[in-house]
Amino acid sequence: MLEPGVYDKGEVKLPSVMSGLLSNLPIDAGAVMVFIGVAREIGKDDKKVIRVEIEAYDEHANRAIRKICDEVREKYKLSLARIYHLKGSFKIGEPMVFVVVAGRSRRQAYPALKEAIERYKKEPAMWKKEVYIDESWAWIKE
Repeated sequence: MLEPGVYDKGEVKLPSVMSGLLSNLPIDAGAVMVFIGVAREIGKDDKKVIRVEIEAYDEHANRAIRKICDEVREKYKLSLARIYHLKGSFKIGEPMVFVVVAGRSRRQAYPALKEAIERYKKEPAMWKKEVYIDESWAWIKE
């Protein structure tokens, strides 16, 4: 099974991630929840975005993402917690991050998913740049 972490765009595809996870799902998992973060068209100050660029300090980001997954899995007693964050240049609507959690019930999985999402936006050494229609750009802090 693919380890949580940072990957180049195109290296990880959602259908193959989901297929791999579902085919290896522990038998006690009654709820699987997925979050897919995509590049959006309206950015900072309501400016029109034409692309989003994601950069990462891989070593730190991978360590932080794995720590988030481990801690969320333990805290909520999950069967699994995975974060796959992509880096590169993304057109509007393209997926940039996949977060997957599985637990005995939605009561475990839902708050775990929310926490994993909030933490991946703050803890790993990753940077997001919005490029606007006029070719100006801004680094975005979540």
